[in-house]
Amino acid sequence: MEIHKILLCTDGEKQAVKAEDFAVGIAKSTGALIYSLYVVNPLLKKFADEIYAVGRDEYRDYIDRTLHDEGNKVLKEFQEKACDQEVQVIPKMRYGSPEEEILQEMEEGGYDLVVIGSKLLASWRARFESYNLPEKLFKKAQTPVVFVR
Repeated sequence: MEIHKILLCTDGEKQAVKAEDFAVGIAKSTGALIYSLYVVNPLLKKFADEIYAVGRDEYRDYIDRTLHDEGNKVLKEFQEKACDQEVQVIPKMRYGSPEEEILQEMEEGGYDLVVIGSKLLASWRARFESYNLPEKLFKKAQTPVVFVR
C-alpha cells in the first residue's frame, strides 16, 4: 500500500501532539502530504442558549471567535513543526460534531491513512465520562486508521 495522503486529526492536546509526530514520521518516509484537520465543536454554544439571556449574541460571537482562533493556532503550530521537518501540510478546519465531521472528511478526501491521538481510558468511569471519539471512528471508518497513544 502506498501512502500519498494522510489525514491528521488534531486538537493540540497531549495525545494529538504524539499523533502529529507520528504522522510527520510517516510523511517523511513516504513523501506523503499531510492534511491536518481541526474540528470546531459547537457544543459550547449550546450552553450560551441556556445560560445567558442578556448578551447572548455577543457571548456566542465571542465563543465562535475564540474556538476559531484556537483552531487556527493549533493548525499553524503543527504546520510550522512539519515545515521544519520538510513535510508539506494543508490545514483544514471544519465545524460540527467531531465524529461526523471527521467521518465526512475521510469519505470526501480519499485519504490513504488517518492518524488520530487516543487517550488510554483505564477505568470504567473514564470510559463512561469520555466521548471516546477514537472508538466511535474505529467502528465506522472505511479508511485505514492509526490511533497513537
